[in-house]
Amino acid sequence: QYLDKKDAKSTGNMRKHVKSCWGEAALQAAMELGNTAAARDGPIKSLLETRSIRTSFEWKGKGKVTYSHHQHTRAETRVEVVRWVSESLRPFEMVNDRGFQNLMKTGWPEYYLPSPSTV
Repeated sequence: QYLDKKDAKSTGNMRKHVKSCWGEAALQAAMELGNTAAARDGPIKSLLETRSIRTSFEWKGKGKVTYSHHQHTRAETRVEVVRWVSESLRPFEMVNDRGFQNLMKTGWPEYYLPSPSTV
């Protein structure tokens, strides 16, 4: 939970997250490889490559993907950026990328983007 506590290397929550989002097969494949880099470059990469963009954003068991026409609040923006960064295996620093910021702020230069430490 906290990096300065005894459970700093605990993977329980990460395992629950992988199982709920990617399924038991992806979790087992990642665990057999033994490290995150091998899992990311192996079974997780193949999952991302074989799914359509719509399927990638569809949460397991959550039903049809819907799109909103209203502007996100700061909290909603934070949630969506965290979801995108984690599901697409991007580094947290991605939010500082000039191209990402340009895309996100198109039409509204004051649009709130969370910092990498928030993500």
